[in-house]
Amino acid sequence: MVAHAIANRVVVYYQTQYRNGVYVSPLPLIGYVTHLLLAAFHLNMGHTGPDIVHLNDFQPSDPFFAPMWPDIAALQGNGTKVIGMLGGAAPGTYDCLVDGLFDTYYPPLRDVIETYKLDGMDLDVEQSVSPATITRLILQLKADFGEDFLITLAPVASALTEGGNLSGFDYIDLEANMGPHISWYNAQFYSGFGTIFPKDQYDRIIHYEQGIDPSRVTAIVLTNPSNGFGYVSPENVVASIQDLMEEYGTGWGGVGGWEFFNSLPDDSRPEQWAITMKNAMQVQKAKMEAKQREVEAREAEERSAVRSRMFQRSAREN
Repeated sequence: MVAHAIANRVVVYYQTQYRNGVYVSPLPLIGYVTHLLLAAFHLNMGHTGPDIVHLNDFQPSDPFFAPMWPDIAALQGNGTKVIGMLGGAAPGTYDCLVDGLFDTYYPPLRDVIETYKLDGMDLDVEQSVSPATITRLILQLKADFGEDFLITLAPVASALTEGGNLSGFDYIDLEANMGPHISWYNAQFYSGFGTIFPKDQYDRIIHYEQGIDPSRVTAIVLTNPSNGFGYVSPENVVASIQDLMEEYGTGWGGVGGWEFFNSLPDDSRPEQWAITMKNAMQVQKAKMEAKQREVEAREAEERSAVRSRMFQRSAREN
């Protein structure tokens, strides 16, 4: 059973906690994001004890993060799920999780998840990893934290149609074998691996081979052109949101942004990106629901007219 496959997600990655020495709080995202993805957790080969797990450059318990953890708890208290991102561009994390090392390096990760009460883990695999390694990790997380624990993966978008892929394993095979354990995919539509505008590549993912339900594909885009190659403006992301919801209905999987601290259109108020995306989905949903009500009203009028004609005909015949 897939846990918490919420549709119309607004997901934001939160990796840069300080900008020019000033703490960047995620609290302004309350009410606008469904999920905050806390990045990036790493496992360090050769380290021991708590030092095995780092959040970016420090242990999660480091004073560097002292302002952050209460804010994370506040987001959770207001209904936002907080998911830890494991891996990313820095290599090595998943080398620590092969069979011969799993029992050494997994337990400290499990302890961090428990200590900070994370709601899930986003497995961002950007190194060659075997299907056996990723499968064991998914099953162990589910065994330790239960079916409600969120497990997402973050492939580049092209990997979901068996194109360019940074992970080593085949995502179509993984979906066939492990789909019930994967909450959804945070597909990276940038860096030359895809674009969300226009929506054609998203369509190809949904219809490729056995297909993936659109509620389980969240389109991750860059929030600022300085964050990588392949930036799409908020206006064009909104245009694709409208097109995708027209195609797949109000159960579409939503969008996410890499990353929070410098999000446009106003990087001094980076929450505006998430607000824009949430509003776009709400407006489109309202339009579609109004259109559906109009269709239903017309159909009701037509049925009433048919009944009236039948009644009149019956009265004449009698």
